[in-house]
Amino acid sequence: MGEGSTSESRLSLTLCMGFGIGSVGISILLNTVTTFFPTFMATVLGQSTALAGLLLTLSKIYDIGADLVIGAASDRTRSRWGRRRPYLLAGMITASLSFLMIFFAPKVVGTALILYMAAALVIYSTGYSLFAVPYIAMAGEMTDNYHERTRLFSYRVFFIAVGQTVSVAGTAALIEWAGGGRQGYAVMGAAMAMLVFLTMLLSFLGTRSARQAQHFAPPVPMSLGTKLRLLSDNRPLLLLMGAKFAQYISIAIFSGTKLLFMLNVLKLGYEGIIHLALAQNIAGAVATPLFVKLGRRIGKRESYLIAISLLTIAYISWGFVTPNPQSWEVWWRGGLAGVGGAGMTLMSISMLPDTMEYDRLRSGGLRREGLFSSIYAIFEKLGYALGPLVIGAYLGLAGYISTTDGTLVEQPAEVIRALYFGAAAIPSLLLGISAFLIWHYSLDEKALREQRLSA
Repeated sequence: MGEGSTSESRLSLTLCMGFGIGSVGISILLNTVTTFFPTFMATVLGQSTALAGLLLTLSKIYDIGADLVIGAASDRTRSRWGRRRPYLLAGMITASLSFLMIFFAPKVVGTALILYMAAALVIYSTGYSLFAVPYIAMAGEMTDNYHERTRLFSYRVFFIAVGQTVSVAGTAALIEWAGGGRQGYAVMGAAMAMLVFLTMLLSFLGTRSARQAQHFAPPVPMSLGTKLRLLSDNRPLLLLMGAKFAQYISIAIFSGTKLLFMLNVLKLGYEGIIHLALAQNIAGAVATPLFVKLGRRIGKRESYLIAISLLTIAYISWGFVTPNPQSWEVWWRGGLAGVGGAGMTLMSISMLPDTMEYDRLRSGGLRREGLFSSIYAIFEKLGYALGPLVIGAYLGLAGYISTTDGTLVEQPAEVIRALYFGAAAIPSLLLGISAFLIWHYSLDEKALREQRLSA
């Protein structure tokens, strides 16, 4: 698609698929580390859940600076591959190597292990940012059509479901198949590193025909203070970021809890997480095109609120499940969470280019997609940083007993109670905050059209 394409142009299926498949690699990076790193540290390397949470949090804090640098750099980049795609290539290589580093941890202990894992997580965070920030920014440039943005991002959400299935169910199956312990995690790490590399490469190649907007300065030069004021006055962006922040903390707490919950509370082992992931992501993939239609019919905000409600019900329901549940009890909860999660992801990410356009219209044409995508990524990282820190510290205070070589022991009653809170009560409360903020979001298709006319 060329630069002169109209806002009503329909993106080709090939381009949408090429863009979307990159989310498989992103999803594997995010979900595998969020879900399995705390358990890897606590049941294989003999480290505390609090340490695992702290390491993840520190790597995400580092990531905030990396996101801003990479987002701003991609806004200024000039190359024959466009502003964004060179970063996809660099991220693909760095992220793949970092995965091998994390799950092929050397047999060292104490300070040496902590320093090694800290370095591996910094490299992992750098690779993630190199790919994910320009990737989201690129989507903001590919079309100016309000509903075509939702369609484009529906491919991303579909491939997120694929990636989540692989990164949770697939990884759990690989760990078990390879015998668990160090060997199981090493086999899983090698397989996932190859998949990250392959899917990101396909996305790099598949987006070569994407429209590439160039940096455009407004007719009247702006001071840094004016540019920052435009950001701070962008109420739709602030509400969307606040809602996403609460949502990401909620998901991160549940993700960091669910495997330990399956192992120690429900007594389902890795098989339980496989069933949950399959149910969630099959339902999410099926629900995605339905949310595209729902967004057209009733609006993005209303669809977002419905999705939040569904996921909240799914989270609350974990507070009432007892040990050794039937498979169908896991499947219906996973299915409901998959529908709600797919709707939330699709609507929130399709709203981001709307706030980008709102900023562009108010600034006289300043294109800051990289900055916006880095802000989006920062709130994601902050949420995913606070989640492991909160649940790791909570479980540590409750007295979680760490083990080595994948063995399990009977946990104290206080730990079981903490796992229930981490799986149900805390995530549900945070989603309620997210819903409150989205309720006040008002940048719909009509409001954006009026802003175009006034500009």
